[in-house]
Amino acid sequence: MLGLVALQSVARAAQLPVIDVVAEQGADVPRSISDHRIDAEQLALRTVSLQMTQPDNRNTGIFLRGLGTTAFNDGMRGSVGVTVDEVYLGRQALFPAHLYDLESVEIVRTPALAGPGPATSVGALHLRHRPPEWHTGAALQSTLGSHGLMQHQLVANGEMLPGQLAARVSAYRHRRDGVVDNRFDGRKLNNEYHDGARVQLLWQPLADMRARLLLERTRLDEACCAYSVAHYSQASQARAAALGHPLLPANPYSRQVAQDSDNRRLMDQDSATLHLDAWVSPALRLVSVTGWRDWQMDAWYDLDSIDLAVAPRGGASMAHQQWSQELRLEGALGVSLDYRLGAYYLEQSHDRVRGLQYGPDAARWFTAGMGLPPMDDALLASVLDGGTVVSPGTESARHRALYAQTDWAPRPGIDVSAVLRHSHDRTHGTTARRVGGLQPIPPIPEFLALRAALLGQNSDARHRRRDESLDGGLYGGYTMASGVRYQAGVSTGFKPGGINGETVSGSVPPTFRPEQSRSLEAGVIAPLPGQAQVSMTLYQIEIRDYQALTYNPDSSPLIPQMNNIINVERVRSRGVEVEAQTPLPGSLNLATGAGYNDARYLDFPEAPCPPESGELFCDLSGERMANAPRWTAYADLRHVYLLSDGRQLYSGLHYHWRSGYHGTTERGTGSHVDSRGLLDAHVGVRHARWEVELWARNLTDEDYMTAVFALNGGGDYGALAGAPRTVGMSLLLRTR
Repeated sequence: MLGLVALQSVARAAQLPVIDVVAEQGADVPRSISDHRIDAEQLALRTVSLQMTQPDNRNTGIFLRGLGTTAFNDGMRGSVGVTVDEVYLGRQALFPAHLYDLESVEIVRTPALAGPGPATSVGALHLRHRPPEWHTGAALQSTLGSHGLMQHQLVANGEMLPGQLAARVSAYRHRRDGVVDNRFDGRKLNNEYHDGARVQLLWQPLADMRARLLLERTRLDEACCAYSVAHYSQASQARAAALGHPLLPANPYSRQVAQDSDNRRLMDQDSATLHLDAWVSPALRLVSVTGWRDWQMDAWYDLDSIDLAVAPRGGASMAHQQWSQELRLEGALGVSLDYRLGAYYLEQSHDRVRGLQYGPDAARWFTAGMGLPPMDDALLASVLDGGTVVSPGTESARHRALYAQTDWAPRPGIDVSAVLRHSHDRTHGTTARRVGGLQPIPPIPEFLALRAALLGQNSDARHRRRDESLDGGLYGGYTMASGVRYQAGVSTGFKPGGINGETVSGSVPPTFRPEQSRSLEAGVIAPLPGQAQVSMTLYQIEIRDYQALTYNPDSSPLIPQMNNIINVERVRSRGVEVEAQTPLPGSLNLATGAGYNDARYLDFPEAPCPPESGELFCDLSGERMANAPRWTAYADLRHVYLLSDGRQLYSGLHYHWRSGYHGTTERGTGSHVDSRGLLDAHVGVRHARWEVELWARNLTDEDYMTAVFALNGGGDYGALAGAPRTVGMSLLLRTR
């Protein structure tokens, strides 16, 4: 919200009030316990122009100002960089499942060049956890709510050696029942079941030297992810009718599926971060940030999403490892010139296996309505039953960068910042395809053609990619005596190319080019009477070779490949954002924001067509981009009333609205995500040692979608419905 908006050297950033539960009474006390229950979706509800989707952790999508991507392809990196405690996350899938014990969240809405982490083409999210503090105390928070919600969070801080060594331990447990009904067997799917723990040590042996170590582990084990069907293609409807098999109505909000096999997702993440700070002199500091991440994921699903054994088993496994090292030298030359010199290195790799297995109903399903002569059911089933397609792959990447930044204040009220960065990336990897599990069949041409169309052939391929880029930015600001601040900036950005994580064919190349962006931004921040404040920002960003996901129109007509990476020649996003913070009479405070975004494909002549069109390529030049709402807006109203004995009665309403958009590049029928508005509310009583709160999320029980995606390239679309109304009570206890 606006009171925490600042121009930070090289980019405009919004600081969200996400504060830990150990803070003492005062400005740092959280406005409500509700502010601690934060996930990816909730984070996006607290500002404008940010959109986050998390149908599951592996496929997290992050978009800023209509630009970004999901991670459905294993070769895709984020256009919006994410760092946690200054360590870059090489995959969007590493985004935390639950955000707890946070100190701040910084949203950089222009290409990030001066760290932490590598350069980005669109922007960045910087998450920082509360470090150990020089006192001893603890807090326990427990939450019970509808749909079996149960959450516990513990934070303990201790000063082990006065002024030299402090420790902090944070842990949580989160449980919620499934909210999707499986009509096949009555099970509840899409539950939430995860835990996390973080241990920190802060060592300050000398006044000019400090070290901070963070160790963390997170684990998920969930019956996820089942998606309601948003649209059936004509082919799927015809096949079901020919077999006499009823399909559930296509309704993205139904939270109903009919699946005859299990869905399961397992995820483990371990991390270690080491911060070293040394002051060589009062005007010169050396900073070292070392990060290591190990992420393991196993997921398997009912791939056909119906209660027939067409493709009853499939999924993916991945092991991702990375380590990074960043060195920064930060100093000052006199009172008006600061500088920063940095070197960054990132090495990451992953091994993956994706696979599917066809069942006894597969051949009947794909041949339904083809007019084949009558034949024995067992013979027809043997064409595909037990057939498997396994796609192993690997990828390794190394990123090196050098950057320099200067901040100059030639006169009071005037500041100028400049940054220059050179990036070098090398990527190599393998893709493969293995077909197995086939039963012997007679050499009937129709049978052989069906196998070839659905199973393909064994293949092996190796690919390499090398990219370099020199980027820079220039930013300036002028603050008048009245407190009104004008600011503007221009910059270029970079996101490296890579290797397509799918086994591709035809017009989809095995590697893809880097994104190159150019950004312009200008804005004003103005104080208003009564400690109110308003800001307005105008922006435009243009990207060449924008990386997007699509299906492969040259693959099998029966089950086209999806989630291939292509380069869009040129895209552009421009718009305006307005945010305001307004104190009102009666201890009320109102924070509001609205954003208008016009994101379009400027040059996209060979885009994939909607599946129902029957065409392979369409010209989408000039059309609105996928995953880019035109409007976003929020309003947050808070009230605090002082009671006796230092207690506080507080309450709040938060509303967030966004307009509709297409969720996939090809814009097929069923891929549109409707507009939605969500209302949250809370009321509570706060004391120095305890706090109790009643709260509600999605108070009006709005039906809405958080993500839509192609179930295959043939026109079937699935959707993840947003969480239904959830109400609950939270209790917070503090030792100090």
